[in-house]
Amino acid sequence: MNQEQGGLMNKKLETYVTLVDFLAEFMGENTEVVLHDLTDWHHSVVAIRNGQISGRQVGDPITEINLRILRSEIHKKVPYMNNEPQKFHKKESIKSASWFIKDENEGLIGMICINSDCHELIAARDLLNKMIKSPIVENDNKERGPQKISIDVKELVDNNLNHISQDLLKKLKFLSKDEKVELVGKLDKMGTFSVKGTVWYLANCMGVSVPTLYRYISLTKK
Repeated sequence: MNQEQGGLMNKKLETYVTLVDFLAEFMGENTEVVLHDLTDWHHSVVAIRNGQISGRQVGDPITEINLRILRSEIHKKVPYMNNEPQKFHKKESIKSASWFIKDENEGLIGMICINSDCHELIAARDLLNKMIKSPIVENDNKERGPQKISIDVKELVDNNLNHISQDLLKKLKFLSKDEKVELVGKLDKMGTFSVKGTVWYLANCMGVSVPTLYRYISLTKK
């Protein structure tokens, strides 16, 4: 990690050069740390580490982004700020922040800017997402039930229906809404829906959706 340090800078900023080194050493080579002397906009970069990220070097002028920060006078309200994502060398994965350095009169004399190139982290995240997430199934607005209906589920529902009324299974789709709600209430009291798969099977027999059948169950409990 190469260090660049200018020979001329505001004396009040000299003590911050060590902080530039510290941050760069800690964050690693994917993070650029820049010390700006804002008393000389034309040569504001007075110390820099990992300048390959932005391509800047000591003696370079202030950037348009930093000019906007200066003009906004946000430094009068906060001691530091997270910047909008920056773009260097056509990379759009630069995370950036600025820390304000003020004099005894609260005037802004310098900034330490940190620019982290996150493209490797983003690539790793995207790879992990592909490995972790389940494939997306297109929603066709139809409730999907089990591919194979358990014989126990079918027999349970059919037997309970026959217990209420013979040949009721054949009439289910022709019942009115109120009749269906009443029937669902009776089946619920018999413990029919405590078995997984019974709701889907009965909804299919009734010709209604699973959410509709759950609404019927909810109505009976009221």
